[in-house]
Amino acid sequence: MSPFLKVMQLFVMMTATVLGMLVLLLVTPDLEETMLRVVRHYTTPHYRVPTQNNVVIVAVERQVDPHIPGTSTGVEFDRNRKTFVPWPYSEECGRYHIHFARQKSLPMTALVSFPGSGNTWVRYLLETASGVFTGSVYVDRRIISKGFYGEAVPPDCGCTAVQKTHGFALEGLVPRGLAQRTAEVKLFQGRGILLLRNPYEALLSYRNFLYGGHTGFAPHSRFKGPEWERFASQLAVVWKELAVTWINYTKGHEAIILHFEKIRLNPRHDITRLLDYLGIAVDEQRIGCVLNHIDGPFRRPQSSQQMLFTARDPFSGKLHKILDAVINDLDQMLAKRGWERIPTQLYKFYKHNST
Repeated sequence: MSPFLKVMQLFVMMTATVLGMLVLLLVTPDLEETMLRVVRHYTTPHYRVPTQNNVVIVAVERQVDPHIPGTSTGVEFDRNRKTFVPWPYSEECGRYHIHFARQKSLPMTALVSFPGSGNTWVRYLLETASGVFTGSVYVDRRIISKGFYGEAVPPDCGCTAVQKTHGFALEGLVPRGLAQRTAEVKLFQGRGILLLRNPYEALLSYRNFLYGGHTGFAPHSRFKGPEWERFASQLAVVWKELAVTWINYTKGHEAIILHFEKIRLNPRHDITRLLDYLGIAVDEQRIGCVLNHIDGPFRRPQSSQQMLFTARDPFSGKLHKILDAVINDLDQMLAKRGWERIPTQLYKFYKHNST
């Protein structure tokens, strides 16, 4: 074969290869999306399996809990898995990494909250303070892109410190049946951290997330009118009942409560309390780095919305009565349980209505 024909043959082969790759890119699904889709079967509805009598049963493999709240035992890291450096440009703090724990070495522990309550921020505080990734029953690619690698692993891997969940709150309704309501409590064997935030501000934050993502804002028009009234009044009840479920259907020291407003005031106290509950050793120098980088990657910037809501209360008199009532009811339940009561003095918009 002449040199010219050889060159032409090579050119045709290369052209065919390139065209083939382009066709594959056009018709083949995103591999990462395919992998994440597999993980999504760990979301809450997946755990709810109806029987022939339409009764929900939650089958959970019993795990041996190697940690006892109140002790600091440390965590065995899996050094062969991917790590993340939260503060790579800090001379003082750049040496700290976040790791996966050894597979099946940690018990499942829910970090449960109503949407908009600061769950992702608390995960950031816990990951950076402990050096252990946190997980989730969902998969959020935006979270993964910021270094929350535990987001992409099964929540029952035993390799993440806690697992984020909003329980039935994402459905926007309180399940009628007790089995459905308590399904996640049973799944986590009652072990969980209930993160509670002022429902007034949680509703505003959730509304912003629905229309603007993790760091954006909803249009001002979305905070007035009949649709906003329905949204806020219905979800106020969900806010209360989600917390009530974890208060009433856990016992002893299985679960603890954190108040978002108190974490903002004194993060060191609650970070230490979290680590103690999880049985993770406290590193004071590491916590110092956390406090120096307290906001994390998903803090919403300052906006005109805050000024607007200072001048114009987005909650009508009817909504104030509903929200104040659920706050007062939940506060009494916390008192009966012996848990830390609601810091209503820190609750913006709260008017302590008696009805």
